[in-house]
Amino acid sequence: MADQPETIKRQAVFGGADGTVLIVGLIATLGLHHPGAVIPAALGAGLAELCGMSSGAWLSGTGIRPALANGGAACGACILPALPYAVTSGAPAVLASAVLVVIVAGVISWLRPEKGVLAWVQTFAVLAIAAAVCLGASLL
Repeated sequence: MADQPETIKRQAVFGGADGTVLIVGLIATLGLHHPGAVIPAALGAGLAELCGMSSGAWLSGTGIRPALANGGAACGACILPALPYAVTSGAPAVLASAVLVVIVAGVISWLRPEKGVLAWVQTFAVLAIAAAVCLGASLL
């Protein structure tokens, strides 16, 4: 039962959303003040997400495949948008990262059990709020 495709998809949405919010926070804070730290921070956070989200999902009773879908999606969503910082910095890195965040968030919105405009609005609103809160905190 726990390994049903719908459960795996829901766990991937859960992990992907978590990883995307985390990288948005890292980019909003480190990208502004310490852009050279974005890649190592994203890699460390992504691997921690893989371990933490996978184990948390597994310990909560999902099967191993849904748990790995959760952790894998969190890891990928956390690392992928940071990759532009490996080859560039400043505005080009921020713009490329933003494009990758939009792509990841679009996939999350598409996979969500809720369909249509509401799924997209909710997904992107969460990311916008996370970015604003983290950016505001970094300016203190």
